[in-house]
Amino acid sequence: MARGVTLIKLLNDLRAECRISLNVAHNKQERDPQVIALQRKQEWFWNDFAWPHLRVERIVPLQAGQRYYDMPEDLDIDRITKIEVRDGSVYEPLEWGVSAEHYAAYDSELDQRADPAMRVQITEDEQLEVWPIPETNADATTLSGNVKITGIRKLNPLVEDADRADLDDQLLILHCAAEYLAATGAKDAQVKLDLANARYLKLRSGLMPRRVYKMFDTSQPEQRRRDSIVTYKAT
Repeated sequence: MARGVTLIKLLNDLRAECRISLNVAHNKQERDPQVIALQRKQEWFWNDFAWPHLRVERIVPLQAGQRYYDMPEDLDIDRITKIEVRDGSVYEPLEWGVSAEHYAAYDSELDQRADPAMRVQITEDEQLEVWPIPETNADATTLSGNVKITGIRKLNPLVEDADRADLDDQLLILHCAAEYLAATGAKDAQVKLDLANARYLKLRSGLMPRRVYKMFDTSQPEQRRRDSIVTYKAT
């Protein structure tokens, strides 16, 4: 898998797959459509699969008396998988949603405060609301009071020649080439598409967890602890 390939190399490889002239002067007018095609394909594959190398954790320190917090700019709120708060020495999952019954216990409008935080939700302006409002600041030494947000980060820009793709170069090139060749009536368009789909399947299968089976194992299956996961889904 080749990630981090520059846009200029992606363009050159795409033109080679499509049997287009590699002369920069010849492709000046076609550059923008080719870049858009690569961007569009990368966005589609980014959205279709939770790529492990794009999973990140971001820390938001809670502040005494602060109810709303800006979300990390590089995190997509539609792809948050878990939000936790550090209470003492461990991170505990925060429950999702704040309703009237919760405000009845600690009324955020009246600035009623308590530690630790117990629930969160995303506001209409895409901020993170924490409930109840923190009573103390996050501790920089013990880290208690830090909120950890886990999710899939946004794609890096793919606009300038030196920009680098976040996903596999052949995945993007083969799919874009298949579309271009199909539009021009090329006979090998289906061949390119088959190669492209095989590439995607190989990448995904290599990143999916595999179950391990033990032959002739008569022992009782291990009982695994199920972690609580708070998943945000846009409505």
